[in-house]
Amino acid sequence: MLGIPDSVMPHVRRFGFSGVIALGVVVVMIFGINPVTLLTGQVAEPLPYTTLTALDAIAAGEAQPDALVGAVSREANGFWERAFRSAAVYYPPVTLKTVASSDELGCGMAGSSVGTFYCPDDKTIYVDMARYADLVSAFPAEGHKAEGYLVGLAYGQHVQAALGEFDDLAGLEQAGRPDRERALGAQAACYAGAWTKWAGLEELLDYPAIVAAIDSVGPGVDVTPSPSHGLIPRALTAPSPAFRKLGFDLGYAIPAAGSCRLEKLDEPA
Repeated sequence: MLGIPDSVMPHVRRFGFSGVIALGVVVVMIFGINPVTLLTGQVAEPLPYTTLTALDAIAAGEAQPDALVGAVSREANGFWERAFRSAAVYYPPVTLKTVASSDELGCGMAGSSVGTFYCPDDKTIYVDMARYADLVSAFPAEGHKAEGYLVGLAYGQHVQAALGEFDDLAGLEQAGRPDRERALGAQAACYAGAWTKWAGLEELLDYPAIVAAIDSVGPGVDVTPSPSHGLIPRALTAPSPAFRKLGFDLGYAIPAAGSCRLEKLDEPA
């Protein structure tokens, strides 16, 4: 009648309701065991990784790199969904796709060494896991956080596409376009900074070793998109390190979309 499982009732009769609750608290505190599992025998599903727990599990050899990619995807996408909903703005769905090698990349990028990037054409973030493995091989201590930043940056570029930030690029004079592209790069870094703060990570661009790992992947300007595809944000003119850091710091300081408006992003002299 009270909705209490039959297997729990003997414990209730023996210890009382308060005793059972106290037992559960003690079990959780001492053993880290779900008291429902102890009392009912039902094994609870493990919680999904967060970015922080995925990094810890990978460091302990208990998880693979795709656990981090999945955690960043869930957290970044959830963060931006809530931000858009609170502003009463439509947030278009985005897909994340991991591929075993660059030969499987979409958006006309098959075979390119672009690594992790966002494709506005199909609203998909592609993660080349072989390129990710190379990053970790070259930077064992920093590679996973660098990859997390790159995935977070790609979600920032999806936000830019959703807000129409790329729409006027085609109409700009060739001479003025690089300035706009650098500003967009700083804005994407700002959005990545907002996610980084919300995920509980340290201010990644404050650490030269992590910056070196991120920069080792390259901005993607050497790739040539297929004629049948349009813009690839990673292939735009990249901001200077100082401009990128300025953008990232703005987003990290106040993790909200409004912190990253282009008028707030003045390129350092």
